[in-house]
Amino acid sequence: MTSMVTADDLASEFCRILRDWLTSDELAEIDRRNSLPEYSGCCASHDFCDPNQAMADALSVFGLAFDTEMCDLINAAWSIASSNGFQEPVPSRVN
Repeated sequence: MTSMVTADDLASEFCRILRDWLTSDELAEIDRRNSLPEYSGCCASHDFCDPNQAMADALSVFGLAFDTEMCDLINAAWSIASSNGFQEPVPSRVN
């Protein structure tokens, strides 16, 4: 399964973890802050938790450990999760 993990799969697990860690109000505030110009290029989730650990935990669900070669997958998963307001499950995208 490790070679079959998709950005959608990783995004869903990342969102599940964040939703376990944070309240609905905190997630709404993250979304609000992320829409502000001063948060361009960064994520407000860092104001509330360690999202890097959340992503590492999400990777481990699929038997993966962080590796710099996974940056494209991780960035894609974060983009999907963020654009979905960190809700899970993330709707599957049709390519």
